[in-house]
Amino acid sequence: MSEYILNDNLYISATPGGVYYAVQDNIPEVGRSFIHNLLCEEQTPLFTVDVACALSNLKKKRALEFVHWLQEAGLIVGINEPESAPHETLERLLPRFLRSLSDEGKAVLAESRGLYLGSAGFPHEAAEELAALSANLTAVYTRHKELLQGNLGYRQKAWGLIDASGNSEIGFWPIYIGQDRFTLIVGGIPQLNQPAFKQLIWALERRYGKPSSSN
Repeated sequence: MSEYILNDNLYISATPGGVYYAVQDNIPEVGRSFIHNLLCEEQTPLFTVDVACALSNLKKKRALEFVHWLQEAGLIVGINEPESAPHETLERLLPRFLRSLSDEGKAVLAESRGLYLGSAGFPHEAAEELAALSANLTAVYTRHKELLQGNLGYRQKAWGLIDASGNSEIGFWPIYIGQDRFTLIVGGIPQLNQPAFKQLIWALERRYGKPSSSN
């Protein structure tokens, strides 16, 4: 087992980068499914062969190899103590988490119809209009997806307003969870590579994601 995991008696935890990889697209992939399943858990599970098989839907040897690959790619990590999913309601969690995801403390989480679920740093009217704009941008992307992804080969789905130096003034980041699509709207430079982003997605997974296959 030590060939495929850093050490015994470790808990499997997704990294912020792994979480971003999982939610940035809805194209089915084993790694994406693994992390979605992991984030549907109430607590980070202790690594076992059975857990690896359940999260990946692969047989023993392939599951262990795949866990090793996820570690090498920096998408998951072994930790000594278990982590628990956020227990507060989304309504209470969102302002704190969203504020942490922008260098200006300004962010909005919108759902697919253009309604906002939570915001930080923006006035109510601005948050409403930004959420509505995110739905329009989604429609634009859908209409031009063949050009952007197929002909031009652009894999990213985020939109942004940038200044003359190429720095983001505001960005629109898609988040796919289960059958739902959300948009994270970030004013200023996004700060996604941190625990607050993982905790936000974990809370969304617990509410909107499918049950883990390890349950």
